Amino acid sequence: METVDPSVRRRRQRDRQVGNPAALRMGVIWFVLGAAGAFVLGLLVSLWFDALRAISLNAPSGTHVSGVSVLLVGAGMVAGALLVGLGLPVGAHHLDGYRAVRGGGGWALAIGVAGFALGVAVAARDWVAADRVGWVVTDYEPPEPWGWVRWILYYADLWLPGLLVVLSLLLVWSAVRAQRRGAASAATRDRLLTEGLRTTGTISELRIHYSSDDSGGRHVAGATATVTYVDAAGTRRWVTRKYADASVLVQGGAVQVLHDPARADDDDSVFVSFLREPAALDWV
Repeated sequence: METVDPSVRRRRQRDRQVGNPAALRMGVIWFVLGAAGAFVLGLLVSLWFDALRAISLNAPSGTHVSGVSVLLVGAGMVAGALLVGLGLPVGAHHLDGYRAVRGGGGWALAIGVAGFALGVAVAARDWVAADRVGWVVTDYEPPEPWGWVRWILYYADLWLPGLLVVLSLLLVWSAVRAQRRGAASAATRDRLLTEGLRTTGTISELRIHYSSDDSGGRHVAGATATVTYVDAAGTRRWVTRKYADASVLVQGGAVQVLHDPARADDDDSVFVSFLREPAALDWV
């Protein structure tokens, strides 16, 4: 039995994260663990790719990847995947809570790809060399010139890490843009929390989104809700918002709407909370 409303307790927990150095430290720690996992994955995937590359470039009796334990590689990939799958989302959660701004997921993706790229780049420096550049060498047939596929594989130690670095930079650029948009939205939200008008709205339309797993099962993956409310001038309006936790959404259910009476037509000046006791981050 509890003596505190769970929604109130949850809001207090979220509010304590805002600007809390401990939340920032935890976010950094989890991001570092996730990046380390991505680096390990990059090393091991690069090792696997090098083995396939050597098979294509060199004769069966030529130089190949050796002395590698399949069991250790498999265990390392599982451990790296666990660190990535746990560390990056948890780090994003703490970062969002610290800043009271959504957008940590973009940084998590950029950090993960950057760690993976670094692992591939480090491992690519020691990839198996071609026994005879430009020629297909077999044990029983005369050498033949390489085709374009083998030339691509030969230079993969250059273009593959470079491609991943470019992808990392693009993701960082995207995360910076998302952070700026989120910061501007958070500034508007904070202003309206003190100066805006709060009213009650209704979910007029609800669309549940599903995702499928490998077994064919379906799982709820958020929802899109259309909310209707009446503004300060008596005009009925509709806004559409996506929300991750579909379990709290009910068709026809009441929600809170925060808006700016002076900018009634601006969708960016309208925020919706589907919770009874919202923290700052719960307004979308």
